[in-house]
Amino acid sequence: MQIDSVKRYLISAVKTPFFLFISDGKYLSAIDELSVLGLDFVPMSSFCSSDDKMPDVDGLLSYIEAADINANGKKFVVTGLGEFLALRGIEEATRALSRLKDRNVGGAKVVLLLRGLASLIAGLQSDPRFDNRRFSIVDKAECDLSFTLAAPSAGLSALTGFKAMLAELENGRNGSIVVNTAVNLDKAIFTVHKISNAYEGIKFYTKGFSLARSFGSDARWTELLTELNQSNGSLDAVFEKYGLSSNLEFDFYARISGVDYRNWLYFICLKNKSDSLRNSYLRFALDKTCRFEDFADNVLNSIIEIPHTDKQFVTFYHDRKALVEKFPQSDIADFVVNNRKVVSESIYKLTDGTKVEREEIIAWLSTNGLIPGLENVYPALAAYLKKYVFKGSELSELLTDYFEAYKRQKLSNQLEPEFLQKVDEFALSRKFNQLPARDEILDEVEKDGTYLYWLDALGVEYLGLIEALVQKQGLSVRVNIARAELPTITTKNRSFFDSWLGVKNGKNGDKELDDIKHKDVGGYNFTDNELPIHLAKELDIIAAMIEKAATELALRHCKRFLVVSDHGASRLAVLRRKEEKYDTDTSGEHSGRCCKLFRPYDLPFAAEENGYLVLADYGRFKGSRAANVEVHGGASLEEVVIPVIELSLKYGNVTVKLVEETVVVDFRTGTEVKLFFNTPVRDISLVLNGKQYQAEKMDDNHYSVKLPDTRRADDYPADVYAGDDLIGKILIKAQGKSGKVNDAFDALF
Repeated sequence: MQIDSVKRYLISAVKTPFFLFISDGKYLSAIDELSVLGLDFVPMSSFCSSDDKMPDVDGLLSYIEAADINANGKKFVVTGLGEFLALRGIEEATRALSRLKDRNVGGAKVVLLLRGLASLIAGLQSDPRFDNRRFSIVDKAECDLSFTLAAPSAGLSALTGFKAMLAELENGRNGSIVVNTAVNLDKAIFTVHKISNAYEGIKFYTKGFSLARSFGSDARWTELLTELNQSNGSLDAVFEKYGLSSNLEFDFYARISGVDYRNWLYFICLKNKSDSLRNSYLRFALDKTCRFEDFADNVLNSIIEIPHTDKQFVTFYHDRKALVEKFPQSDIADFVVNNRKVVSESIYKLTDGTKVEREEIIAWLSTNGLIPGLENVYPALAAYLKKYVFKGSELSELLTDYFEAYKRQKLSNQLEPEFLQKVDEFALSRKFNQLPARDEILDEVEKDGTYLYWLDALGVEYLGLIEALVQKQGLSVRVNIARAELPTITTKNRSFFDSWLGVKNGKNGDKELDDIKHKDVGGYNFTDNELPIHLAKELDIIAAMIEKAATELALRHCKRFLVVSDHGASRLAVLRRKEEKYDTDTSGEHSGRCCKLFRPYDLPFAAEENGYLVLADYGRFKGSRAANVEVHGGASLEEVVIPVIELSLKYGNVTVKLVEETVVVDFRTGTEVKLFFNTPVRDISLVLNGKQYQAEKMDDNHYSVKLPDTRRADDYPADVYAGDDLIGKILIKAQGKSGKVNDAFDALF
């Protein structure tokens, strides 16, 4: 139907061009039908003098005139004219159409195939002579053409030059067209976008792309645009090519470390998909970051500005810890320095993930004191400081109190006068002699299937940490407390290892802990830094030992993993800075903690043993160099008292429950609790408020524990042990006889 008007025109006496206003949808079918009618096609692009020049309208008019003169009855269709005029704007298009509307074509028949000019039809119809003999509108002449002017530097796939673009239109191209042309299209009727750089090209290419240009350099955007051109404009396809289609939070540092395109693209991918990220801190750091170059720093340091009281802090803290796990020590060290900005807040931002942070935590606590929730910041240190309740000896209570105070002072780096009085008292009484010698305990150990691990300088101060680590590994533990030989030096205390006929760790055991304490190889020096930061490395060594034990046992390389030490060591003797004034011809050894026996002497704090004088207080003889960070050789409890730790696989899964969660307390007699175990156990005890209470067996599954010191209503967390194995934790809910806590009851205390 659309071509009938053209047929009528061709056989009419009309001497002017015929205006066929066509829509995008009917354009190609119109071309086909006009071709069937025998019309030739004259493309407007043929009137362009060069690749990037506009066609010459006067050239078209001359062509029409020549056709009338030289070819009577010439019939042709002009294509591309409507699009060209629409690109030139309303004013120029109106003038050109007016000239063509009344142009006498003589004996020729000229059909102007016009697209994009629907808005000008009404103006042409104001001339009553311009009627349906001279024009036709097909499909409302609807047109959705749009143009994007892309500079060559933008890197977009584009048509080159105005002539090539016009030729595409003449062939029926519709939709969006990207062209590189210098022709001014500012007045175009069509929608025209201008793209002067690769970033704008990406925004054009990728629907919904809303990232800021500041997120990358022009060179990076150009590289990404090149990738998009090769991936049919699919950003997801580019991400997938670089392994960024899933698990975006996995292996974070490896993906972000570097300045390559791949690293930057990972940042862009995170930005683009931030809403889908589960790591809340990563989303927070991304939101703060406007430049890729700042991203790693923001991930490291943004936590500094968040108060630890903020409701999101705990989540941010744990999410950040996962992200920075593999950052190098140098980067973490930079964070540590930046984090010192607000001293009161800095401790909460540190993690136990790196050596430099662990040392910083210890330095902070040593200077500023303990904080609540230390177990969330540095679990190993919290376990080390936890009160360890010694068991099975007349000295258990003394050792429990002593080493709790010792660890507190080791961390605080401050000596407590009351404690020093105890040290001097014990130096005279030497109660450690009540403990069995190490060899006595080893004589009772089953040798078959036992692996002997000698950790030099392992004192009992670490038993709280060892207990926590063993429980985490799911191992069974048995601890015996022994005493070392005096003086507490390795040469006098290694015979147990040398005489061992079974499997053991090397020829000289594990010296790392001893090296940390008093040898330069450890890297710590009291002169350079008086804070106890070496403790961080000590805890790492203990953790590594327990890990080795768990591995050896799991591989069934042994039935028992026996950890034994030659001696302990003293940090507080170093802090004391006490030098004995007694003149002697012999020189002090082991930082002056002992010396070769001489007579006469007047040293009540010195023990005479194995040809040595051994100081049991915190003094030191003259003539020996000062210790690095800790000493041994003397007879303080921390040097003499040593553990013998037997580790083995734990068979069965023992659980413990209170028979009754709520018990009644009496302010005179205390209370009693009953425990239920899912399997027969033995040697049951309960530790509450740092005190051990032995349980009494009722039957294979039930034990009773009297708690005479629990006399008021409250909730009491307690640990339940089978021997030295911590097998469970319970919460005792104690009520007064009235069934609730009340003022009258509490007033009794």
